[in-house]
Amino acid sequence: MLHLRRLAAVACLLTWSAIAACGDDTTTPDQNGGSCAPICDDCVGDSCDVTCAADEGEICVLACSDGADCSLGCDGDACDLTCESSSTCKVDCSLEGGCEADCNGQSTCEVDCSESGDCDLGCNGGSTCDVTCKSDCGGGCNGNADCGMACEENCGVDCGGNAVCTLSCTTNCFMCCDGSSDCALSCTDDVVTECPGKGNGTIYVCGRECPTEEECANGPSPLPDDPGSGSGGSGGVGGSGAGLP
Repeated sequence: MLHLRRLAAVACLLTWSAIAACGDDTTTPDQNGGSCAPICDDCVGDSCDVTCAADEGEICVLACSDGADCSLGCDGDACDLTCESSSTCKVDCSLEGGCEADCNGQSTCEVDCSESGDCDLGCNGGSTCDVTCKSDCGGGCNGNADCGMACEENCGVDCGGNAVCTLSCTTNCFMCCDGSSDCALSCTDDVVTECPGKGNGTIYVCGRECPTEEECANGPSPLPDDPGSGSGGSGGVGGSGAGLP
């Protein structure tokens, strides 16, 4: 569920750690109401409210840990957020979408893609995660996590371990469930049906054919761009256990 852009962002972050620089336009944010790009200062056990100020083609990266309270406004840019060790994190990607978040260690994560899409969340380790999406969103939920996603259409959730997963949708959605996971898919415009999943797992689906194993792991393919809708999206499921609400 990791996109190539995330790998590039991680490579940039590793370079930053090694040489204390990642491009000439890296900025140090004011952690309360300031801006940052492309690598934001880590928020460790603090309250941080920052806005991404990336140049075109850049991705803002923010890591929150040790009980931090983080809010990242992506303001039309793509963002990658890591939320760990009992932190509380919110990401506003409502304008453009294209955000990813990894939520671990009993953290609480909220991703807002309500007017956009292509947002993915990986939720693990007893975390609580919620995603609001227009379309083309995905997520993976594992390890006693509690995940919820609300989506208009074309969203998918991969639910495993002892996770509890809910997905509310209008149509064209699926949930791939295995292990001892507890899954619930509701669709307002279509009937929910079942397909055999991997091993003893079950796939729940509405308004579309049963997803392939690859789609369960990587999320739904993006819908064709609709010039009249004002929204695009490039699909994908999210994070490493990976990716949901």
